[in-house]
Amino acid sequence: MLQTTMTLNTIDGVSIPYQNGMPVPSFEEQNRTVISLNGEWMKRRLAMDHSFSLAPRGEQWLRELTEKEDDYVRGDAAQQWTTHTVPMPENQLSGAAEAKAAETYEDGVWYRRTFVVEHLDRSLVYTFKSLGISYVADLWVNGSWIGYHEGGFTPFAFDVTTALREGENDIRIRVDNPPWGSRIDTIPAVAGTDFFNYTGIIQDLWIEAAPASSIVRADIVPLDTDGRLQVTVVVDNRGHAASYVCLEGSLFEADPRSDHFLASPQASTIADIPAAINREMRSMLTLQPGEARVVRFETTVLNPKLWSAWQPNLYVASFTLTALIQGGAAESKDTFCTQFGIRTIRTRGTQIELNGSPLFLAGIARHEEWPDTGRTASWDRILADLKQIRGMNANMVRTGHYPNHLHTYVLLDRLGLLAMSEIPLWQFETEHYEAQNEKRLADQMWREMVFSQYNRPSVIMWSTQNESKDVWLRLAYNERLTADLRGSYDDGRLLTQSSAADQPGPHDPSMAPLDVAAWTMYFGIFHGGTYYEGTRDFLEEAHRAYPNKPILNTEFGHWTAGADSEEAKQVATYRDTMRALMEHATVSDAGEWRPDGYVAGIDFWIMYDWYVNHNNWIDTFGICHMDRTTEKQVAAHIRADYQSLTGDSGGVVTVREGVRNETSC
Repeated sequence: MLQTTMTLNTIDGVSIPYQNGMPVPSFEEQNRTVISLNGEWMKRRLAMDHSFSLAPRGEQWLRELTEKEDDYVRGDAAQQWTTHTVPMPENQLSGAAEAKAAETYEDGVWYRRTFVVEHLDRSLVYTFKSLGISYVADLWVNGSWIGYHEGGFTPFAFDVTTALREGENDIRIRVDNPPWGSRIDTIPAVAGTDFFNYTGIIQDLWIEAAPASSIVRADIVPLDTDGRLQVTVVVDNRGHAASYVCLEGSLFEADPRSDHFLASPQASTIADIPAAINREMRSMLTLQPGEARVVRFETTVLNPKLWSAWQPNLYVASFTLTALIQGGAAESKDTFCTQFGIRTIRTRGTQIELNGSPLFLAGIARHEEWPDTGRTASWDRILADLKQIRGMNANMVRTGHYPNHLHTYVLLDRLGLLAMSEIPLWQFETEHYEAQNEKRLADQMWREMVFSQYNRPSVIMWSTQNESKDVWLRLAYNERLTADLRGSYDDGRLLTQSSAADQPGPHDPSMAPLDVAAWTMYFGIFHGGTYYEGTRDFLEEAHRAYPNKPILNTEFGHWTAGADSEEAKQVATYRDTMRALMEHATVSDAGEWRPDGYVAGIDFWIMYDWYVNHNNWIDTFGICHMDRTTEKQVAAHIRADYQSLTGDSGGVVTVREGVRNETSC
């Protein structure tokens, strides 16, 4: 069994994620020298031994690999390799909205290319960063094996400083993507997983240069709506000499009118006027060679502008690390920027509150997939999708069933849309949970998701899984992840899951450790009963089981089938299920607060049609077809209903304190 690579290390009293021998870095773009590795690569398919690919790494494994695949590790005969644009799935894509338009290829592929380092500055360190390779990736630079990563939906990084050379460099990536259903220890694992299994280099990758003493990440947690912040900065010294450093930080208001606000992911490009804070962020410390340190500040933004639904008030935290090498006069300076928002999210009884006010979630789910590029995402395409969802008057996007491209969450921040982010445990059975009890890859993916999206105010909920079955193992799993986050790296967000309403039912004990009780609800379709009565009765039973938790509907809807022949059923499902949901909602149909309500949100499944892994048909639950332009009849109903629910306030309800106190008595 392949071992996980992430740990939590306590440094200066703070739990910090470590992976591949270094603190896990931020993956936000910085004003640093970057070698882009996007573009033309050479690739070569190979039927791989999946058990070998998922075996523990070590000298023996590398020797066996050389025996099995030496021509791929070292060979460069052009006639055996073909060109391939990266990032892009290995699967061939025709772009058609039909079954088998996406090629099923769940197997191995090698990638190689060369790149040039004009001047290799030995005072700098070089970090390879990838936003997603599916599924198991092994990296070589100039013939040296660097390391591996398992999981196709989360980012990872390696220190490649010692492997680089001035001039031309050779990089190779071995990718193996075992078929879903062929093993019990992968994530996803189920053969019938209801989305597509893409193979290869899916998202962007690059090499980033920084001074040997540099800023690794800055994690910011808003503590209240008065502007109080907990700021945790990780710095490290990957050089060979001790370094005396000065860390200084400043905060800036972001400018939503900037040309860069919806055009550039770099936080530094949207910084505007300085934000007034009550105390400076400045610290002096010594970094020994190979040492990481944590500096934690608590500061308050005066007269803060709160981030809220449809109100993307953002800030930029800017840090500078100035280093003086002990014993000499050489000085280096590193800068780091991250965007964040000041907002709180909590529950009060059956209500969800954003910045202390009741919030009703009017959500739409989205698979991050396009018919011509699969899961490979670009800034402009993500932005177009999210604008279209915002045009439906939705205030939340469920980015299920997996972490999306990191730019998705940057743009959700900037559009004032809320998000529920989830790791891809899809319909796990007993054997899958038992495998993860030993392997703990799910725990690693959870941490990778959280730490890569840590500063995104749009993300208000973490979801542990979707529609898994073994309730007692699921309960233990939920308890474990909850304890991990709350005990080691609490970010103040809500915790939930997306359970199937019939697995095991409204009394689901695995909801107990979570903040929000959430289910997919397909009554009259998959769960028996009828759209209206089945949903209504389930909600009433769920509230009796969890009278002090908000209830969230994470999915409802219906397919339209070929030629939209069942479009009327999609509309009927929506209208009847919506009627049951709104009878017990925390707002009225007109968006007015109902303190005795307990359904705090709904999430229609889904914005766009998508490819499914069995490839016998495409899934047609979408509000729109894959082309993003052809709406179905249900779109008009959702747009009108969501307008009433979210109004001008984005679903945030203003409640007079006297009224709240009366209802709390």
